[in-house]
Amino acid sequence: MDPTTILDGNNTAPHSNGTSREYQIQEIIRWITFAVGLPGIGVSIYLMGMLAKTGKAAPVYLISLLASDIFNILGRPKASADDTKNTSLQNMDISSLIFYFGIISNIVFMVCVAQERYLLVTCPQYNAFCMKIKQSSMISLAVWAAPAAILFLAYQGYFVLFSIALLLPLPLLVFFFLDSFRVIWCTKWRAPVTDRNKILGMQVAILSNYSMIYLPFVLNTLFKALSLSSYVYYLGLVADLLLHFGPLVDPFLSILLTNGIGDILKAFPCCARIKTQEDVEIVNTDTVETVSGTLTML
Repeated sequence: MDPTTILDGNNTAPHSNGTSREYQIQEIIRWITFAVGLPGIGVSIYLMGMLAKTGKAAPVYLISLLASDIFNILGRPKASADDTKNTSLQNMDISSLIFYFGIISNIVFMVCVAQERYLLVTCPQYNAFCMKIKQSSMISLAVWAAPAAILFLAYQGYFVLFSIALLLPLPLLVFFFLDSFRVIWCTKWRAPVTDRNKILGMQVAILSNYSMIYLPFVLNTLFKALSLSSYVYYLGLVADLLLHFGPLVDPFLSILLTNGIGDILKAFPCCARIKTQEDVEIVNTDTVETVSGTLTML
């Protein structure tokens, strides 16, 4: 039986059972991302904000990327076993609009973060100027308006243009990664090795994130717009599930902007106090053992 055909009558059972299982999995993933992803996003945004207060440049685009995940989590449509496999983009309610706005915003800000890391490598002399432009309110509004404009294409039914707009980040991300790799490893660059690894690691993480989580969704939308959905039924199933994992992955990008445990302890003073108390206890224990050993020898 062709799994892409929605049958009528008594033959609807196999397809209905498969759809029911799919939405049960979506509901489980929904609660996992809500319980794990939302606290992780909150902690990451707080970490980035506290690091900015210590004198470092505020990672505006990364904070915006994490904020877009909140739209993804809170606007996620409730799964229903009675829904058919028509694309949600063709029947969007308020919840779906918020959900897809979060997804498109996430893609846009991933490109912005990758472009920021790329300019930091290739044009470090213009980094201060770029930081001022990035923190401009007009630039921030323009970047947030871009996802709304792309989503408007889907709302009006221009799914081919919508898919092409979401495919444009792929060559950009590949270019940012390859050229960053060329500058870092194929030319003389005096930055510390740890910084080079972090910058390149950020590019790899963003490119992998887009390719594995969002690219199947974009391709599935394009195939449906071209009336090829009967050949990509399972791609649609996988794409819908992968979209839920974005909020679980993005918080790890904030780790690549820190200098390790030291920055985390500065952002969370309570952890610093606990570590200090542990160090004091260790020093006192070592001192007592040393004195005891000296007395024993005497």
